[in-house]
Amino acid sequence: MKPKTYVSITAACVLALSLFSISAKAFDDVNETYWASEEVEYIADQGIINGYEDGSFQPQEDVSRAQTAKMLTEALGLELVEEGGPSFQDVEEGAAMYPYIAAVAKAGIMTGSGNTFEPGDSLTRAEMAVVLSNAFGLEGSMEQTFSDVSEDFWAADAIETLGAKRITSGREDGSFGPGEDTTRAQFSVFLSRALSEEFRVDEVHMPSSGVDSEEEVWHFRGVALGDSKDSMKAQLGQEKAVLESRYGFDWYLYHTRYDEYVQFGIQDNEVVAAYSNQDTWQGARNIEMDDTKPDVIDAYGEPLSHIQKGGARFSIDTQEAGTYKEEGRYETFFYDKHRDHRITAVLVIDSRVEEGFRKYYAEPDQSLKESFERLTFHLANAQRQRYSRGILTWDDQAASTARSHSVDMASNHFFSHENQDGEDPFDRMSGDGIEYRNAAENIAYGQVSPIKAHQSWMNSDTGHREALLGEYERLGVGVAFDEIRKQPYYTQNFYTPE
Repeated sequence: MKPKTYVSITAACVLALSLFSISAKAFDDVNETYWASEEVEYIADQGIINGYEDGSFQPQEDVSRAQTAKMLTEALGLELVEEGGPSFQDVEEGAAMYPYIAAVAKAGIMTGSGNTFEPGDSLTRAEMAVVLSNAFGLEGSMEQTFSDVSEDFWAADAIETLGAKRITSGREDGSFGPGEDTTRAQFSVFLSRALSEEFRVDEVHMPSSGVDSEEEVWHFRGVALGDSKDSMKAQLGQEKAVLESRYGFDWYLYHTRYDEYVQFGIQDNEVVAAYSNQDTWQGARNIEMDDTKPDVIDAYGEPLSHIQKGGARFSIDTQEAGTYKEEGRYETFFYDKHRDHRITAVLVIDSRVEEGFRKYYAEPDQSLKESFERLTFHLANAQRQRYSRGILTWDDQAASTARSHSVDMASNHFFSHENQDGEDPFDRMSGDGIEYRNAAENIAYGQVSPIKAHQSWMNSDTGHREALLGEYERLGVGVAFDEIRKQPYYTQNFYTPE
């Protein structure tokens, strides 16, 4: 599988390089009346960009991370790194764009995430602010920030710096659009302003007095319960995935190569839930990520032991999590017992949604199984990113092996790494044609959701946490449900190819 991945990436990088393969100062699709014509011509004159072979510039196309690396290398005159530089799993050393990507990585301008760079991904406006601040050593602050950039947003300082340096004017309504992708025209404008004060703006648009720069309590990357789906997407841009939840709403997943990971539950076009196992949130009562369980109890009191739903009581964990009902929402703090019971994740959900789900296990179907599998995978990578571990690649063969074991356990009502034929995980993986240098397996049973299964592994004393954070490269996840009790069985198979 790995050679095929590299061949594909090499071809993509060659294509990206061809975007700048001819010399041209005038482009067929950028005439002198175009809003960014002066800036586009300026950076073309500097030899930073040229255009496509057909004479076009395609200003409305998104600029990729690989293209950004090349433009910054040219703009700063960085020395190309032909070989032996920073390495990424998704950029082969012989790829056409490698010298530029390695150059900006070596300079600390764009370092990727873990061991990946994602060269073909579009550059978001938040990422654009960060790389320009890094590239040009920009610093600055404003008395007020943009309406859609909360104080704890991961790129808040860089975005504020662009405003302070008059590199961005923001939008007329006082917003910035941090999650939206950056077009080639927009990046040309921002880069020109960073290079020359001649192009900088005269005025920066700030929110009106009736618009707060950030929510007072409980927001995740600037998004709060009750916000509309449209406002969430305006704030964060295109989601990375949409997956079903046990409650019936859809989880919208957001992250930047698993940094700033958060998932929002959307029901009837409204945010009704939010979860994150990273420092992406601002909560109530001055509670923060990595505060301890005693800190939470001091602020909130003892947690709920159950939730009343109609005539039934549903018990909830009070040892490794604490749940509280506050102003129309349930707030759950998950604790890491291996780190003095510090907060490791939070889940906030609309009380109407929680109390309206009057059963313990969801009614399973194929779509829910697949969503549980993928969410389990994403949660693992988000956790690994927080601990600076390498990002895992989804592996279909490992997922098939894992799924078969989950089906076997659910169908035959047993729970063990060893199946009824005496085969252990390594026997099963080898039997399915997986050649590995090292491998591991996690299994879980009965947890109502991937979030709960993930937390149980992280708090395990028997090697599950070590597998989640171990030195592996690939992961496949398989989920099956007991047909009678509806209980889910989870299997994770990790490995590094031989």
